[in-house]
Amino acid sequence: MNELLHLVDSLNEQVIRIEREHISLKAALKKVQEEKKELETQLEAQKNSDTDLSEKNKVLTLAKSISEHSKEGNSEIKLKINELVREIDKCIVMLNK
Repeated sequence: MNELLHLVDSLNEQVIRIEREHISLKAALKKVQEEKKELETQLEAQKNSDTDLSEKNKVLTLAKSISEHSKEGNSEIKLKINELVREIDKCIVMLNK
C-alpha cells in the first residue's frame, strides 16, 4: 500500500512538472508569435520602401534621360513619356487584380 502511495505521489509530481513546462512553453510560443508578427510588419514596410525607392529611381532616370535628350527634340521626350504612362497603366491594372 505504501508503494502505491509513493507511485501516486511520484505521478502527481510529474503531472505538476509537465503542467509547468506546458505553461512555460505556451508563454514562449506566444512571444515567438508576437515577434513573428512584428517581423512581418517590418518586412512589409521594407518592401513598400523598396518599391517607393525603385519608383523614385525610375523617375530620376527618366528626368536625367529627358535632360540629356532635350537637345534631340520633343519627339524623343514624348516617346519616353508614353513609355512611362504605359508602365503606370500596367501597374494600375496589376493593383486592381
